[in-house]
Amino acid sequence: MKEYSEIRAQLLGRRSELESRLGSIKKDISQPLDHDFAEQAVELENGEVLQALGVEAEAEINKINSALVRMDEGRYGDCVDCGASIPAERLAVRPFSSRCVDCATKEEMH
Repeated sequence: MKEYSEIRAQLLGRRSELESRLGSIKKDISQPLDHDFAEQAVELENGEVLQALGVEAEAEINKINSALVRMDEGRYGDCVDCGASIPAERLAVRPFSSRCVDCATKEEMH
């Protein structure tokens, strides 16, 4: 099994940061609306932006969790589609990558 302790620590730190951010977003979204109609419109618009940010954070947390599972199973660094090794440079930039560049490109095209 390859050693990925630095990347694991990076993923765990990022996940913790995202979970904290997600908690703040959920808290902000759950606040009651102001009684002023104009202020409500602004708050609703801000709420939509916060929801979008929350969805992005949840998606990244899921990718991180999947990467950690692959590490635990000894499959981290291998493309989930073709089985080829994912280059270390790619993992350094996108540590939760599950596909090699070729397979990721094919996935994006579909």
